[in-house]
Amino acid sequence: MTTSVKERLKTDLEQAQIGGKQRSAKISDILKSAASMTVEEIKEGSADLHVLTRKSLADLLEELHVNSDEVDVAATAPIADTAAADEAPTWPAILKQALAIVRDRKGDWLQEFKAHWQKNAAKFDNDMTDEYGDRYRKTKSVFRQVFDWVKSQSTGLQTQAQPSRPVTVEVVDGDDAAGNAAKTVNSLDAE
Repeated sequence: MTTSVKERLKTDLEQAQIGGKQRSAKISDILKSAASMTVEEIKEGSADLHVLTRKSLADLLEELHVNSDEVDVAATAPIADTAAADEAPTWPAILKQALAIVRDRKGDWLQEFKAHWQKNAAKFDNDMTDEYGDRYRKTKSVFRQVFDWVKSQSTGLQTQAQPSRPVTVEVVDGDDAAGNAAKTVNSLDAE
């Protein structure tokens, strides 16, 4: 009786192992399928996001282009003309458009900044003159002299920084004959 129970348990275990292997194979197939479907969805989503990003940037640059006061027609041609309605423009086209807009606006920004700086400097100068009078004028002249001196020193250093001729140094060993030293000097001068 014990052998029959052992045999029955053995066959039941073998059937459970076979069933477990089949289930694990099915689960493995399901997981592989789910993983591949997930990767495909991520790829499609990232491709859609990539296209959407390029379209959004192109629209933003187009809006900046329309709002700019000074437009260089050749340098800032609309991106929408180079790309089809359904296609997003390429990254090089977007970068060219962005650089053209920056180039166009850079001069305006610098001019505005310079005007703002000069206006505030003049206001500061007037306020300091009104408040401190002669003491401010003396201090201002000292600072102007120091500034001019530093500026002249920096331009002087730039003119002195011209390339100099290379210097040849020869070390002659005491055991070397005078004739060999002369040959060495001549060969160095020839270079």
